[in-house]
Amino acid sequence: MPPPSETPKPIDILLIESPVQSIDHARRQALVKKYNLNLILYDCPSPSSFKARLAPGGPYSNLTAILRNGWLKAGPYAYHTPFSTDLIPFFPPSLKLICCSGHGHDTADIEALTERGIWYCNTPNACTEAVANTGLALVLDTFRYLSYAQWCARYDWMKSRDLGVKAVDPANRVLGIVGMGDIGLAIARKCEGALGMRVVYTGPRRKIVAEGMLERGAVYFSSVDEMIPHVDCIVLSAPYTASTHHLLSSQQFALAKEGGLRVVNVARGKMVDEEALLEALEAGQVVGVGLDVHDSEPSVNSRLRDNWMVTLLPHIGVCSASSWEGFERGNLDNLEGWLETKRPVTPVNWVG
Repeated sequence: MPPPSETPKPIDILLIESPVQSIDHARRQALVKKYNLNLILYDCPSPSSFKARLAPGGPYSNLTAILRNGWLKAGPYAYHTPFSTDLIPFFPPSLKLICCSGHGHDTADIEALTERGIWYCNTPNACTEAVANTGLALVLDTFRYLSYAQWCARYDWMKSRDLGVKAVDPANRVLGIVGMGDIGLAIARKCEGALGMRVVYTGPRRKIVAEGMLERGAVYFSSVDEMIPHVDCIVLSAPYTASTHHLLSSQQFALAKEGGLRVVNVARGKMVDEEALLEALEAGQVVGVGLDVHDSEPSVNSRLRDNWMVTLLPHIGVCSASSWEGFERGNLDNLEGWLETKRPVTPVNWVG
């Protein structure tokens, strides 16, 4: 304990701010006052400048925590990856906590952070409602081709009559969820309740509690390949890892039932082999597509982009005020939890 006459040294907290966020000014000010926080705004133009500022004697050399707030895919730092493998060796020994908006954490090297004794926290369930609503809309579009219908309304009314032999309603069709976590379950409940769909799912393990939250329950399959022949529409809502890279490719599309498969992705673009998807569309194995995420973001596959029978969104599933509020609350909860007890609230890893 410092002598009573000494003022405790401020705790350096680096804020990586998005221009799209919700800021709880009152709570931030209260935390600054209670814990003597020194908030530093990240403004690095490149990874090399970030490394330089992390070096001994640099402005980031005494960081205790990093908070990345708001919509990660908006603003000048949208494609910065400050928690990647190549940057972690430059982190100062003082760094103990990273709090980052969102569910996914595929751009962070969690294993390397754990080895360095750094907690990494996400904000689970903060954007569930927004992403699930996007998933619901994309599922409906894959059955009714509403993106194509919008094009027709603007440019060629009579072409819309082609939909008469293509569009079907999703009622009593089978929805296959890959990843029955918070978002996957929310999409399943919305599609069951609003569209009258029946639900099956796959993941690492059966989830009895989640099944019980659906009016008609859900059937569990042990693998994607086992599930696909039974579904009319498949929704990807699982984390992106090495094992889920190109989870849907030629082998999976070939398993589609008669009448074809509809594919919805609100997870990560690299979980779908886009070249195989295009081949499956041409072969009639896939008959509807709704993508919020893409393999080479922010670029969009030109052949998918030019096909108005495909629904494409620019990774905006999360885009809602409720998400930004949830991100801010979750990040500050984790920061305060660690400051108070040295244990954050929603860690992805465990630091002993």
